This record gives sequence, structure tokens and C-alpha cells, in this order.
Amino acid sequence: MVALSRNAHRGVDQRDDIDYWYRLGQRNAYAHSAGIVIAHGVDSNAFAVSERITAALTDGVSDVAELRAAALDVQHRSTEPEVEVIWIGPLQFHQQCNDLAGIDQDYGMRWGSNGDQRVSLRRPVGAHRGLLYVYDPTWDEYGVLSHDVSVAAVEAAFSRAVQTDIHMSAQSFAAIIATQAVARDQVELAVGVVLEP
Repeated sequence: MVALSRNAHRGVDQRDDIDYWYRLGQRNAYAHSAGIVIAHGVDSNAFAVSERITAALTDGVSDVAELRAAALDVQHRSTEPEVEVIWIGPLQFHQQCNDLAGIDQDYGMRWGSNGDQRVSLRRPVGAHRGLLYVYDPTWDEYGVLSHDVSVAAVEAAFSRAVQTDIHMSAQSFAAIIATQAVARDQVELAVGVVLEP
């Protein structure tokens, strides 16, 4: 779709009163289709992706790899060091984590390079901490990101993640939480009090 948008853009000629709007509409339609596919939906994220493609084309970018990088907003993606996640099957995950009763709160289902991983926090009712894990439906596998994490840390990481990369890897999501935990511990040591979760 990105390549088709690029090809249609090559035919856009502002001096051609008859063909200009047709070619421009064709270019934008391909860009918007690419946005829908990349963002896995028809919301504002899809529109933002298509806008990045058309803006890059207008700026003279013609290389498909560069256009793809612009569409994915690579320059604004997270640079956090990734945390290693060990993927396990459903049976092993349930055996290891089933003793933690509670409610699973989902934090989006668009994570990872395919945009289909779900990040969830399982915690007992009323608890401020819980188990953070990711589920990959493509491979039917689970990965534990943290065995004990605060709701506040997950909320803050989620807020940061959706602003920087709508398809951030689960590893990068966990790295944001780990970075926040270190900063929080340093503040607690400095002031000599334990911060509320």
C-alpha cells in the first residue's frame, strides 16, 4: 500500500487541472489504506499514519523503506533497552500463574511488531500490585513481564507507550516500567519514605 501510494504520487501533477485531483485522491486512498493496515483500525492512529505517509511524499521522499519508516514513525519509537521475555505455552503459564487469583485488566491489544499482542495486569480485587504479562495470539504464547508491579507504574508506562509507539514491543513496555521502578526507589531512598503505589 505504501508503494502504491508512492506510485500514485509520482503521477500527481498540479498543472494538470483534470487529472490532479484524481491522482491526489488515489494517492491518499492508498496512504489511508496503509494507515488502516498498520494501525489495525480506522481510528485516529490510522489517520496519523496516512498523514505521515502523504507528508513524506510531499517532502519528496520516494524510497519505500524511508516511507515505511515514516509511516511507522520510527524516529519517535522507544529507545528503552529491551527486557528479555521468556515465552511459554498456555498450559505452563496457567500452571505457574493460576495461583494468583484476581481480575485481569487489559492495557491494549496492539502491541508488538504484528500489532496483535495483549498486555494485561492480573491483581487481586483491591490490590495495588499484580502480575504483568503479555499474550501473543499468533503463537498462542504468554510472557511474564513482571511478577510484582504496581498499578501506578503500569498506568504511567501505558500512558508513555501510547504517546511514543502504538506497536511498542512488550519488552520495551517492561523496560519503561523497570526504569520507573529504579527512579522510584531512588526517590524513596532520598526522602526516606515509601511512596504510595
